[in-house]
Amino acid sequence: MLGNTFSKNVIYQNHNHKNRMAIVRHWYLLLLLSAAGLCSCDGGRLSVVSSDFGTLSTGEQTTLYTLTNRSGARMTVCDYGARIVSIQVPDRDGVLGDVVVGYGDIASFEKGAERFMGCVIGRYGNRINHASFSIDGQKYELVPNELRDGVPVQCHGGPEGFDRFVWESTPLQEKDRVGVRFQRVSPDGEQGYPGNLNCSVTYWWTEENVCRIEYEATTDRPTVVNLSNHTVFNLKGPGDRYVMNHLMQVESDTYVLANRQLCPDRLLPVEGSPFDFRQMRRVDYRLDNYADEQLRIANGMSGCWIIRDWDGSLRKVVDLYAPESGRGVVTLSTEPVFLTFTGRTFDGSQIGKCGPMEKYCGMLLETFHVADSPNQPEFPSTVLRPGETYSSITEWHFYVK
Repeated sequence: MLGNTFSKNVIYQNHNHKNRMAIVRHWYLLLLLSAAGLCSCDGGRLSVVSSDFGTLSTGEQTTLYTLTNRSGARMTVCDYGARIVSIQVPDRDGVLGDVVVGYGDIASFEKGAERFMGCVIGRYGNRINHASFSIDGQKYELVPNELRDGVPVQCHGGPEGFDRFVWESTPLQEKDRVGVRFQRVSPDGEQGYPGNLNCSVTYWWTEENVCRIEYEATTDRPTVVNLSNHTVFNLKGPGDRYVMNHLMQVESDTYVLANRQLCPDRLLPVEGSPFDFRQMRRVDYRLDNYADEQLRIANGMSGCWIIRDWDGSLRKVVDLYAPESGRGVVTLSTEPVFLTFTGRTFDGSQIGKCGPMEKYCGMLLETFHVADSPNQPEFPSTVLRPGETYSSITEWHFYVK
């Protein structure tokens, strides 16, 4: 039984140097350093800049947005799938490095084997068992995109989920942060879901190297909503091939044991399990414990934790740190669940922006409601009704030490 676990330019000053060639050489060096991510860019400006990101096979044009703060740290997002493409933050030596694993061009995002890299997932993040659910006695059949142990399952909104669309976009700028708001209407019946869902996802990048994600949605018919972001991280920086020696601490005493459809079977205490991260531990500290049922079912480290004393407020969920680089990130969220996938299905055949994506090269910091919640009333409801507003916030606070 599941039980009742929830408690709910650089500014260069022209000194009229006589030697113009020295100035040219100086600028050239700065450009090289900036391109390499070695320039601290102190004295820069807060900006959001758009650029062409290429054309999809459908003929649709896509746009890339670069959000930069005054220190030079930046993130890039694109309108195809409202996805995060890169986040560049400093290591302990001040060197900027991209901590996002994945693709760097639109063709790969559209056709690559790992379709969910960096995107917004919806309408429902994670899985719905039997690809169906009921609201008020009305059953809805979803479009499945998985078959597990002979059972149809819908994962991440189906074969044509939110990641497959170009969203309308609006750049935003405020005093201490820049952002982009992505919007789309998911029509009634899309992938089997009832109701026209008007949704927005806003990414903010702050002076303090915080990525804040704000999700909102309204509907004209009762439906279910569970939005999240599917960015894969490696805090050691570009090209690193192993994330499992990161240190992680999770605000949870309980984890979800999955069934054969990778939906919740029951909740178990973390005590004595490979999922006990109440204190900082290496992610792989018990990866070889093949006797553990969840590790066997997931074929490696893939865990889902219930956040302790969840009440819907914005609170700390997980702290992830890479001792080699000194980079860390603390995740805060209003969501009740934290999930990580550690690239256990990557095998080097998937080619990303830094080369092959190999097994355990990156991990998710995903926050949302529990998989299959529409069919398991013991979990907090994901039903959204007309007149209500779905609202969810997740923040990634990047730090260095």
